[in-house]
Amino acid sequence: MKHTLIGLILIASIFSCKTEEKEQPLVLGDFEMSQETIVHNQPISITYNGNDKNMEAFYYQLKGYKAYPVDLNFENSTATIVIPDSITAVAFNFKVDGTYLNNDKKGYLFAVQDQEGIPVAGSQSSLEYYKTSYGEQYGLEGDNAIFVSTLIKEVNENAKVKEVWEDQYLNLILRNDREKGETIANKLAQEISSKKVLTEADYNQLHSIYSMTRKSNLADSLAAIATEKFPKGKIKKQILMNQFYDAKTLEEKEVVFNELHTNFDMEPSLSYAASNMASEHFKAGDMEAFKQYADKIESPSDKAGMYNSVAWPLAEKGEHLETAAEISKASLELMKAQQNSTEGKPEYYSEKQHKKNLQRSYNMYADTYALIQYKLGNTKEAITYQAQAIGDGLNTEINERYIEFLVADKQYERANEKANVFLNAGHGTEKMTALYRKSYAQAHPNATDFDAIIANIEQKSRNKALDNLKKEMLDDAAPAFELKNLDGKTVSLESLKGKTVILDLRATWCGPCKASFPGMQQVVEKYEGDENVVILFVDTFEDGANREQDVAQFITDNKYDFHVLIDGKIKDSDKYEVANKYGISGIPTKIVIGPNGRIKFKSVGFSGSNDKLKQEMDLMIDLVKS
Repeated sequence: MKHTLIGLILIASIFSCKTEEKEQPLVLGDFEMSQETIVHNQPISITYNGNDKNMEAFYYQLKGYKAYPVDLNFENSTATIVIPDSITAVAFNFKVDGTYLNNDKKGYLFAVQDQEGIPVAGSQSSLEYYKTSYGEQYGLEGDNAIFVSTLIKEVNENAKVKEVWEDQYLNLILRNDREKGETIANKLAQEISSKKVLTEADYNQLHSIYSMTRKSNLADSLAAIATEKFPKGKIKKQILMNQFYDAKTLEEKEVVFNELHTNFDMEPSLSYAASNMASEHFKAGDMEAFKQYADKIESPSDKAGMYNSVAWPLAEKGEHLETAAEISKASLELMKAQQNSTEGKPEYYSEKQHKKNLQRSYNMYADTYALIQYKLGNTKEAITYQAQAIGDGLNTEINERYIEFLVADKQYERANEKANVFLNAGHGTEKMTALYRKSYAQAHPNATDFDAIIANIEQKSRNKALDNLKKEMLDDAAPAFELKNLDGKTVSLESLKGKTVILDLRATWCGPCKASFPGMQQVVEKYEGDENVVILFVDTFEDGANREQDVAQFITDNKYDFHVLIDGKIKDSDKYEVANKYGISGIPTKIVIGPNGRIKFKSVGFSGSNDKLKQEMDLMIDLVKS
């Protein structure tokens, strides 16, 4: 008994110590997490200790390749979250003073643990995929090779992990490591083919494997069998959708669409096809068919987007304005009805992101309606809606139209006030400055200080932009490359060492790229006499048998003086050499490389303002030179 008592005391003391142990809080930049680990169904609090009232914070719940954003809702500087059983990992994103905190490019990433304190199977694959797929927009670094090896390892260790990744498992391996992917694909195809009886799911998976591995003959043969066995199956629908978008005439499209509509549900891809049909019938002048197809679009947001897409060209051209006004107003009413609802929220948005996206769409459609009203002569109505369109005031063209409408309505003091605000914030244009000058002269006919006002604004704007760029300045290695230009001559990065090199990665199919080209043409003209600045336009993410000729024709037709390089496609891959080396996932992207051969700036996207683009390029070049 005596020995037993001692044993019980020891056991009790051990349990007592474990119960009293508490995890220490974990500091995440300006944030603090209540504990160092994340466990399923265990509440965790996040506290913000900073001063930015406009701070934004959310986190992704990760499961395989899927990422579900969730808002962090703070009350008294603290938010509490609980991670459900289905989630394998978590990635926090904190935006403070307009910049995402990236924890020295490592991010704030956590593998979720089960109740026993063991990391959930597949958690590392989820995190590595997140870094390679989402990392760039949040300042994180990912490694495709590490992702592939991690995914293969975790799939081999746990069959359930493979189920979570579904068909994306093979697709992602093939994209990142063709040789390993081919080996896995061949083995998987053999396993499925050896079955005595194939289900529809088996046919779908085999077709997917043959398509991904570019075995088109096998894919076509299988598709013929599958469509006969399953005339309303996934493969049949895919074939019809391809036929729809390959159709040359509206009549051909209509035949394919009717077959789709008869045999398949109106889910997003078919709804998008209906939107396409409505737009085509509108262009053809068939308003009855336009309305019929518009009514088939189930998502109010998608329908509003289609309405705006047909109304905007009419607004720009000043054609059929009464009809355009009716359609544009309908887009606004649809969006207004959606703004207080989370119904139809895509899984890739959090609730706050969804609401912001709805508001952005409403603002854009209000801009269309305002321009239509302005051209109809209803200037006050135009001003009312343009004031709504402004939103956060970041879109320079929308801001410019607002000033134009105010000046047209002789609201000079209001025009002066708003123009001053936009220009000081760096969200104005040259045309806005001219409108401001006209308005200022009307309001103050004897004033002589306008040039001084503008000079002061421009200096402040420059200094602000300069300060922001200094914070974004990089010092990363620039991967070497050799590409051929449109004359067949090889251009290497090594041969340009000692110069400031701008790489503008773009494609002729890319809308934002094409919108930025007039501004880039002006940049090219400004620096054509500077032997220390080289601007190269790298055509990437573009394919086709006549690619070089098509690109050259595009440059000639638009009279651009661009030195174009053709980014080569990596053998047995969907990737492109320079885009892959520089981690480019979206275009347009501009890379500024200093004379020392290191990357100094990386700018993704186009703001819509060529004036802003020119200023940004000037400042980047000045900073690199200095």
